[in-house]
This record gives sequence, C-alpha cells and structure tokens, in this order.
Amino acid sequence: MNDMKLTDDAHALVMACSYVGLDPKAELVPLTLKEWNALAPKIFQSSLKTPGGMLGLSAEALQSELALSLAEAQRLAALLDRGGAVGFELESMMNAGIRLVTRADGHYPQRLKEKLKTSAPAVLFYAGELTLAQKEGVAIIGSRAVDDAGKEFTAKLAALCVCNRMNVVSGGAKGVDIISMQTAVENGGQCIGVMSDSLAKKIREREARQYIFEERLLLLTPFHPNTPFQIANAMSRNKVIYALADYAVVVASDFETGGTWAGATENLRKGYAPLFVRSDHGAPKGNLALLEKNVAALTTAEIEPAEIDLRELFGRKMPQTQKAEKSPSPQMGLF
Repeated sequence: MNDMKLTDDAHALVMACSYVGLDPKAELVPLTLKEWNALAPKIFQSSLKTPGGMLGLSAEALQSELALSLAEAQRLAALLDRGGAVGFELESMMNAGIRLVTRADGHYPQRLKEKLKTSAPAVLFYAGELTLAQKEGVAIIGSRAVDDAGKEFTAKLAALCVCNRMNVVSGGAKGVDIISMQTAVENGGQCIGVMSDSLAKKIREREARQYIFEERLLLLTPFHPNTPFQIANAMSRNKVIYALADYAVVVASDFETGGTWAGATENLRKGYAPLFVRSDHGAPKGNLALLEKNVAALTTAEIEPAEIDLRELFGRKMPQTQKAEKSPSPQMGLF
C-alpha cells in the first residue's frame, strides 16, 4: 500500500485542488477541476513545467509565470501556502488507513486518465489496494429501492463475476450497490466501491476494514473523506464507476430521473463502458427506456449457469456500436 510520501507535484495538486488542511467554511476554496484543467497547460508551457515548480513562489511570481490575474495568483499562492496544515491532516488520514493519489502520480489509475481524460479527478482518496483499479471489472448499478427480482439478479451477477475472476465495481449505496459488493467479497471475490461521501466513516466498519486488510476491497472517492452526502457528488462520481469497469450492467433505473438514469445516459453519450440492462419481465420503466437506446438486454436466465463465461456473454450480446467504442482512448497528459 502507498506510504503517502508525496512528490512535490502531488503536494501541489493536493493543496491546489482539495480541502485537505483547509477549513470547508473558510472563504478560501480549492480550484475546481475545470479551473485546474485551465491552469495545467499554463504550468507545462511555463518555465515551471510541473505543478511542484509552483511551491514557494509568491503571488507576484505566479502571476508572471502563469499569466494569471492578480486575484487568481493571490488565491493560488494562498492555497499553496498551507503545507503544515496539509501535512498534519495527511498524517491523520494515513493513521486512519486512508491514502491519496493525484493525476501527477505514476500509480494513478490509468483507465481513469484514458477514459475520462480531463474529467479524471485531480485527487483521489482511497483505502485498500489501489492496484485493484487496474483489474478487469463489471460495474453493477441500480437504484436503492430495488425489488426482489432485481436483488436476485444483482446477487447472481456479482457471484458470476467472482467465478470469472472479475472485479465488481459499484457505488457503495444501499440497494443494488451494497448487494453486489457484499456478494462479491462474501464469495471470495474482489470489489471496488466508489464513494460519494463519508469514506472516513465507512472504513471504521469492522467488515470493511477486514476486507480491505485482505486486499479484496478498494474504497475510493474524489471527495474529501469527511464529505457528507450531497446529490451533486453522487451524480458526479458516476463516471468514475463506469470508467473503472470494462462492462456495466444496470439492474434497476427510474425513468428520466435519479442517479442511475443520469449515470447510464452519460455513459451512453461518452462511451466509458459497454452498457447492458436487465430486461426481465417486470423490470422498471427506466430499464425499458434504456433498452430503446440500442443497449443490450440481459436476463436472469442468461446469467443463471455458474459456469458461464461472462466475457463471452458480454461480447456476444454487445451491440456493434459499443464494440467500436471499447477501443482504448488516447492517454491524457501527465497532470
């Protein structure tokens, strides 16, 4: 597991783009991802070359080097001038079992850079073995209020992922998310939970800590580990779930509303992962609407046999348009 000895580049990203060591109620706020993406090429094209080159510079020097307004330079200088507070909180996180990785780090999950490009989070917080993010996986997605048939489908699919040595990737919420993740680890498999809130609280749960210790569970989030639940964050993290998976299956979706629908339709537009939707009799209205968008159908009967080759099943049922989208995307820049 990473020991949190951050490079200068990583330190700069953490201070510029996260609330680590920063009072969330203070007037000073970190750069948004959009702001960082605008700043990154300026850094590369300047004599600084990398984010670490900004450390220790005055607002005036930053303004000159990066062609910023005075207000922008003063804000950036203030963000970069809190090394002591950042170091103290990083040590506290490490003692709790939480690490972080930035887009400037070589061990940042490459598939996020490849699929999300500049939408890849600048900083990720995690607990567990980060290399799980490199393994082949299936995103299992659905609403909290899932019926019994959906619960059965979820458990069967997660168990089948284990038999095929594929990660389960989900969102850590009640309903489909928890059922899929719990089924995977209880059957000896591995899973990734992309949290929208409260990573620090989740890792205090006894079972979570045990599975993390056994390197069968990776919990990660693009938000500060103490962030409370916010609908916008839950929506925003959907793309990370899809981007960490090789295939995605929607178990239950509301129609034109909710996080599952938003995530699935975004994935269809962006092509993060080939999408499949449960099409059993009685499936929710949202499922039926997604199936009308050239999405492959998947039934409980098709995933019933324990010996089924899940990769072959997905490959056979995947629409030709999605097969084309599955080719690797060019990798984005370093940071």
